[in-house]
Amino acid sequence: MSDKYNWTEDKVRQLKQLYDSEIGWLEISKVMKCTPDQARMKYRNTWGETGAFLGKEAVEVEQPRIALFDVETLPLVGYAWGMYEQNIGMEEVISGTGLLSWAGKFLNGAEMYSDILTSKEAPQKNDKRITKSCWEFLSNCDIVVGHNLVGFDSKVVNTMFLKHDLPPLKYVQVDTLQVARNNFRFDSNKMGFINRALGIREKMSNEGFPLWKNCHNGDKQALKTMLEYNQNDVLALEDLYYKLRPYIRNINFALYNETDLSICPVCGSADLDDDGHYYTPAGKWKAVRCNDCNAPSRRKTNLLDKDKRKSLLINS
Repeated sequence: MSDKYNWTEDKVRQLKQLYDSEIGWLEISKVMKCTPDQARMKYRNTWGETGAFLGKEAVEVEQPRIALFDVETLPLVGYAWGMYEQNIGMEEVISGTGLLSWAGKFLNGAEMYSDILTSKEAPQKNDKRITKSCWEFLSNCDIVVGHNLVGFDSKVVNTMFLKHDLPPLKYVQVDTLQVARNNFRFDSNKMGFINRALGIREKMSNEGFPLWKNCHNGDKQALKTMLEYNQNDVLALEDLYYKLRPYIRNINFALYNETDLSICPVCGSADLDDDGHYYTPAGKWKAVRCNDCNAPSRRKTNLLDKDKRKSLLINS
């Protein structure tokens, strides 16, 4: 992704002046109209007239297009013989689920992209139009972040793409639910609970199922509220992504640009420090710590010589 903040020479000087005034990065980012990470990275990667060079090679790192993404669906409607342990067959289904709305934004971007069924489309579950707009948004993404993305959102949109004859997409998936499950033990892994526990932006409250029911019936106010709810989920997701980012392991920013400079695989920063060593059954590697996002990584060169590697035993 190109540098959308247009860092002109005057802007860089302003950034340096703010830094020298010793106010925090959060306040700096408000003045510069960017994120704290964006301001820190630009400061550390700039030299020359600004005097801000900190000993790192200056480089403009190309950023992958990272999107925060969330969908809402309409409920299945059918006949049932009771309210407990029901096994509804095909004959009892009146209408299946469908895509109700989607929302997404690019990381650090100000613009929200979204779409929702109209009051005429909702009762018919006619989701062809918003499926196409969803496909168009995701087709511009290198990496897509979502909470339960792998288990729900991605499967929902793939089903809609297949239904409406749209080809599959090739973005990398980052599922914050999986990151939370693999690295922590929160009392609940729902995004609303985790965000509250971490003291970051929470999900927007709503009336529960009646909201989805009213959307199904095409109520205009309900549809408006649902879209706001969907969009707020994306904003809450962005906050959660930044909190969990040091624990993400399936992305590498270096793959998206041509620089030979070592950069953090998680955030793309060139501000790295050596952090001891990392050991595996196959060898010894130099460990690295990112000063921007705190993510650990390691270099690819095995520090053990050929004879030492030959002498290693493997547990049987």
